[in-house]
Amino acid sequence: MISTDFDTSSDAETAFYAAFSGGNLEAMRQVWLVGDDTSCIHPMGDRLLGTHAILKSWETILRNTGDIIVELSDRVIHATDQFAVHTLVENIHSLEEPENIFRFVVTNIYQQTADGWKMILHHASPMPRDISQEKDPGPVVH
Repeated sequence: MISTDFDTSSDAETAFYAAFSGGNLEAMRQVWLVGDDTSCIHPMGDRLLGTHAILKSWETILRNTGDIIVELSDRVIHATDQFAVHTLVENIHSLEEPENIFRFVVTNIYQQTADGWKMILHHASPMPRDISQEKDPGPVVH
């Protein structure tokens, strides 16, 4: 049975990444707050609004992703009684090619509800390249 009541935002985050790495859509569904304002931005993707659109995207991702390992690093948590913002780095690799690690900078936001902590935003962006050694790294945007 899948736990649906997460006592802390960290419990919800652990469940989110277990669902992601395990390819478990039902477990993924339990992490997200149901609502029209819930949002998700996959790497290089558009902003998805609403739980239906978000879970549809995760269904496609989980169906087309093989066995992966998601390791988290550099996590920082800012929390109040009602909201928690987690910033971290996802280090993702497949079991077939463990040397190819894909890194993403991530913001996950959780809200305390009557049913425990639920995810209200997941935003992942590709980790920027190391421009410190480049002659002309180009303009910085934003």
